[in-house]
Amino acid sequence: MELAHDVHEPRTVAEGTAAGGAPVGDTAAYGTESPHSPKTAILLGSLGASRDMWDPQVEALADKARVITVDLRGHGESPAPADDYEMSDLAGDVLALMDSLGVERAHLVGLSLGGAVAQTIALENPERIATLTLISTAPKFGESDAWRDKAAKVRAEGTGVLADTVVGNWFTDDCFATNPALPQRFADGIRATSDEGYAGCCHAIAGFDSRDRLAEITVPTRVIAGAEDTSTPLDVVTSLYDGIPDSTMTEISPAKHLVNIEKAEQVNRVLAMHWGV
Repeated sequence: MELAHDVHEPRTVAEGTAAGGAPVGDTAAYGTESPHSPKTAILLGSLGASRDMWDPQVEALADKARVITVDLRGHGESPAPADDYEMSDLAGDVLALMDSLGVERAHLVGLSLGGAVAQTIALENPERIATLTLISTAPKFGESDAWRDKAAKVRAEGTGVLADTVVGNWFTDDCFATNPALPQRFADGIRATSDEGYAGCCHAIAGFDSRDRLAEITVPTRVIAGAEDTSTPLDVVTSLYDGIPDSTMTEISPAKHLVNIEKAEQVNRVLAMHWGV
């Protein structure tokens, strides 16, 4: 049975206000122009995935808002500086991109790693955000040492060593059965991700912890979880809803980590409602 419902009483469902070109400055992005809306949405993706992971959202929502999908540092066409990164570095890249595009304020959507970047911007630069959507993400991603170990492994052996295992956690078996090309597509995407960029982002994840600051997030927030997600389990995602005062939450089942692809239609409806389009 498919399920897509608000699992908690809404606190606020707010409209916000208000990307693009590729690449802009040091960060690669793809943008659409909407003839119908002045609003801008910026979509930030998962560790090991390029901006193409947002294709189902671009296709469905480009006529409702100006939609910008971003390659985070070390991913896709964005450069991978040879160093460990901090989450503030990735957030700074996004803010610099917004400045380059003349976007003062946007609907910010982040999935997994992108959700951590989005939380960082919401905490440090809330005036740049109209609404916040956090998908399959967390206030802290497990043990920091495990992420540092993963960074070391990738630097030694390359991203390919992780590809098949990671992709197996991204989609349900039913999704793979109906989309047989999906595992290879996303495993190839992980292998194509810069070893240094992947490792640097693992370091950023290792140092990220917003648990004690969630109450400081003041922008209207929608939290979305795949009920079968093992990468960011439901209780972890729910802790974002519990901690952010002005938030609502939607649980979607059956779906795992990349719920925006596995259940694109449901996610697109939630995004459009949250953006007020």
